Amino acid sequence: MEPTPAERAWLDVFEELRECPDVELDMDNLEFQDGEPADADAAFALLAEREGVLLDPALEPCYLRFSDLAASWGAGMSDEDEDPLFAGEFDVIPLLRAIGDTAPLDRYPDPSPEDRQFLSELRDFDVHSLSGTGQVASLRIRPGIVHNPEIWFSDRSRGIHRLDLDLCGYLDALRVTKGTFGWQYLYADVSLAEDPFTGQARHLTEMLQVFPDLFPAHDYTDLRARLEHRL
Repeated sequence: MEPTPAERAWLDVFEELRECPDVELDMDNLEFQDGEPADADAAFALLAEREGVLLDPALEPCYLRFSDLAASWGAGMSDEDEDPLFAGEFDVIPLLRAIGDTAPLDRYPDPSPEDRQFLSELRDFDVHSLSGTGQVASLRIRPGIVHNPEIWFSDRSRGIHRLDLDLCGYLDALRVTKGTFGWQYLYADVSLAEDPFTGQARHLTEMLQVFPDLFPAHDYTDLRARLEHRL
């Protein structure tokens, strides 16, 4: 099928990762899905019919028809190094499958009634399964209203945080950062100068020092400003 502009941008990301000599790919999968709606308009109509979820049409340009969109990588390694200078991962679940999946209630033991209601509205769409970091990005889905879902990010040790991004913004930032661990905290109300975020800050600082040379097609101005602010 002919890729949309959003899909073409992701094809370019995988080409960048595969061709960069300073990046070691542990895994990369990018495949189109069969038997799914041919375009965003049809997919959003199916979501409304099947799940009762009405998404803002403004999200249609970033709808992706990939059945598999995942990579895990490390950067800055030499022959003598066992560990990368920094690394990243992403595994983006197709939108129809993500919204139709169950809420991640098991991930948060003994929630209060208020927290349980909130958690019941979350649907995971970017999961770090290979690294074991426990980092997950989720859409907050509330049926019956036309909305642009909130994005929430969590891991095992740092709690759950709302991101200053919508779905399209998340996918755009993911393309630029290539899933560098902790990039989501640039869009959360946290201080990267304090524990337990100092390790994330180090990785993001390294990323913004080397990515402009490794991947010069992208603009890192906003990410630099956000890192400075969070520090």
